[in-house]
Amino acid sequence: MVHGDNKDLVLPPKVASIQVIVVPMPYKDANPRTIFNAYSITAVLLTKASLRAEEDLRDNYSPYWKYSYWEMKGVPLRIKICPKDMANKKVRLIRHDNSSKTVLPT
Repeated sequence: MVHGDNKDLVLPPKVASIQVIVVPMPYKDANPRTIFNAYSITAVLLTKASLRAEEDLRDNYSPYWKYSYWEMKGVPLRIKICPKDMANKKVRLIRHDNSSKTVLPT
């Protein structure tokens, strides 16, 4: 079932052309290359697991702009790894349909 909510398009994972988007969230003090590498590895692992995953490594947009962009495209799951999460060996998953956030160990 494809539908929209008050925010934007909502697609079930089986229908979505991109099931998972990986968006880097570098901080000013952090090394962005380290974070981008972690995201690229994550996207490759998800693709090998037969998920349609992509990473958004554009550096001319803010992370929040990218979140909004991919939500409007209907991507059902977003993965966020910030430097603090990398230090704690955790990742955050954000579902698009209900905005629930889940923290998973890496």
